[in-house]
Amino acid sequence: MKDKMKSTNLAFSTLVMILFYSINSFAQCSDAGICQLGGHSMDDKGKSLFDISASYKFGYSGKEDDVQFHSLQLSGNYNLLDNSSIQFAFPYNIQSGPYGDVSGIGDLILSLNQKLFSDENSSFDASLGAKLATGDDNKDNLPQVYQSGLGTNDILFALNYSYDKISVGAGYQLAGKRNNNVYRLERGDDLLLRAAYNFQLNKLSINPQILFIQRLAKSSILDTTSVQETFVEVDGSDQAQLNLLVLANYQINENYSLFFDFAVPFIKREVNIDGLTRAFSASVGVNLSIN
Repeated sequence: MKDKMKSTNLAFSTLVMILFYSINSFAQCSDAGICQLGGHSMDDKGKSLFDISASYKFGYSGKEDDVQFHSLQLSGNYNLLDNSSIQFAFPYNIQSGPYGDVSGIGDLILSLNQKLFSDENSSFDASLGAKLATGDDNKDNLPQVYQSGLGTNDILFALNYSYDKISVGAGYQLAGKRNNNVYRLERGDDLLLRAAYNFQLNKLSINPQILFIQRLAKSSILDTTSVQETFVEVDGSDQAQLNLLVLANYQINENYSLFFDFAVPFIKREVNIDGLTRAFSASVGVNLSIN
């Protein structure tokens, strides 16, 4: 019994060290919301009626903008039926940089998830959701990178197929109209392709994912040099990005688990007119399952 307790304590201590190390070392999927839809379930949430989690995320834009990001997020998953669930994610964001500090609630993400097919080895799921413009997108007339919200109501859609420990998926984000930021930003739609593999190590699940995100059109902003209201496209704002995203979950007991994520960008967007580019970020949180 003592040896088992020592092994458990060692595994837990190692996980905690990894959590805090990852906060200072890696990047996360920098997107407008589609990364949060599909492909993130590493444990069988169908076993519980309701899951609620709280997490903290830290990020940095890079030296060019020199903005730090802190985000506290409340998320939940409710299983309506055996094969259907609804999810929400609601953040409170803080941005700090050379032009000042801005804080406020972020954009609410809601989704409906449906398992279309499943057998002993495979499953096929679909998710339909929305990112709602609940956050401020023009506080203090600062650039978009300082804002807590994107200022648009977007439609999200994702498909995910899993076979044994391997899964592949695709997602699409239909961007809303021009926002009210000082630059009157209008983003293009996003296409997401995902491939993942799940490792199960006793109570620890590790889920590495390759994410390819393609912005399908250039962003456009207000032409501040023109007397009339005209808009110009931003060169390079439709660049693709490629990330290695790693999710991990440690099951403490039947009801509680710890989770964290980090990512390394292989291809990073150089143009940050939408404020979504991160030089690095990572998050850590706790989940409660109610049966």
